[in-house]
Amino acid sequence: MQLSELKLDTLFLANTVLTQYKAVDIERNLNMYYDEIVSDIWREDNTWRFDEGGDTLPIAVADITQGQNDYQLPTDARQVERIEIDLGDDDIRILTPVATEDIKHRADTSQGFPEKYFLKGRSIMIFPVPDRDIDEGLVVYVSRSVTQLENETDEPKIEREFHRFLSIGAAKDWYFVKGNINKARELENKLERLRMRIIKFYQNRNEDYTPRINPTRMNYD
Repeated sequence: MQLSELKLDTLFLANTVLTQYKAVDIERNLNMYYDEIVSDIWREDNTWRFDEGGDTLPIAVADITQGQNDYQLPTDARQVERIEIDLGDDDIRILTPVATEDIKHRADTSQGFPEKYFLKGRSIMIFPVPDRDIDEGLVVYVSRSVTQLENETDEPKIEREFHRFLSIGAAKDWYFVKGNINKARELENKLERLRMRIIKFYQNRNEDYTPRINPTRMNYD
């Protein structure tokens, strides 16, 4: 659902109107629940070890596998800020981002030590293709929050069937503020059931994901 639809759904679930539940308040609450569920998806993904990082950017860490240059992120709702390869003993190499429009060819499957990357949907593509296994070698720094929904046509970057998590949460907050605790609890229970479905879906999807070498030619000259 687009942001405009999520707002309407929130009003429907909250049984109210915009003159009562202001658009700016709905949007704030929708984005709060968007941030919350994306954080849950990241933490529960079995491929990545997720670390909030204290005062620094959140960090996702995964093993590098020889011959694999495609590493799937749980969602693309967060902004990737930096990618490193950690060889241990404080030997850290920062990968250089490459814009897809700057790539002239797509087919170099030669192996070596990765130096560059680009983002393709939910995947990080690193090149050259790794020539070795590195335990917890891929380190990805991501923004602390999701890309906010601001324009009326913006859509959450999670599966569409789970978009209502946002509007249920926003409606629940309305009932809680208004003192309708029974209705707030009813929506809270619905929210938690949906949360479990979302986490299970993403866990299973990433378990079924088959990493692949991009079968196209790459040329950085």
